[in-house]
Amino acid sequence: MATLSKSERPKIHIPLRPLDYALEALAVISLLLLLGLAMLNYGPLPEQIPTHYNINGNPDGFGSKTSLWVLPLVGFVLYVIMTLINRRPENFNYLVKITPENAAVQYTMATRVIRSMKAFVMLLFAFLVWRTIGIVNGEAEGLF
Repeated sequence: MATLSKSERPKIHIPLRPLDYALEALAVISLLLLLGLAMLNYGPLPEQIPTHYNINGNPDGFGSKTSLWVLPLVGFVLYVIMTLINRRPENFNYLVKITPENAAVQYTMATRVIRSMKAFVMLLFAFLVWRTIGIVNGEAEGLF
């Protein structure tokens, strides 16, 4: 079994499976929810909103309402970066040697990890914005 250097790794197209499509859809929907929540709720927010939470999920830091845009902005940037990174799995670091025989399986697993992480981060950021708005509106006392 021949071992390939990073520059020799095969550049192959990894077909998406139903789980991959579901993860991509979840990430896009979560990103849109994240952006939509911020846009629809920004106007009526008070000038001071929670910006940090303690280990129990209670607000312990406050800042300007413009800080609400930090998570949507960071979320959008992370979404784009993870999407671009996922297009070049031959450049990833792997725990096993990549060979022509195992490349497709390794690339599939690696790109699925990135997709899962992207969906999770977008969901997490949307949850944080949603709960921040709920706390400000008196609908919740903390994150949990």
